Amino acid sequence: MRAAEKARKKAGLSKTEMQILMAIRYQPGLTVSQLRDQLGMTVPTFARIIGQLDTRGLIERAREGSDGRRRKLSLSDAGTTLTTPITIELRERLRVAFRACGPEAVAGARFMLEALVK
Repeated sequence: MRAAEKARKKAGLSKTEMQILMAIRYQPGLTVSQLRDQLGMTVPTFARIIGQLDTRGLIERAREGSDGRRRKLSLSDAGTTLTTPITIELRERLRVAFRACGPEAVAGARFMLEALVK
């Protein structure tokens, strides 16, 4: 968590901005309302933060099919560039931790994480 916090501060992002960007990175194509519901944020707060990320050029909002009111979210090239070092750092930390724990602990962690998303 310290590594993620350090990377977040270096990127000049709030915790909420980072949470939104990483959610979009790993689930591109969610609509604004789907992501807002998933993160449990209020409409005004989420709209403000999405607007700030859009102004900074970190996300893209594309119209979804025939419903012009719905917008699908994805990272822009700048958003991908900004989140890539953070992702690499976190992935490396997890890799080292999993190696240190051994295969049985890794299997247990995976089982637990899969149970959380069911």
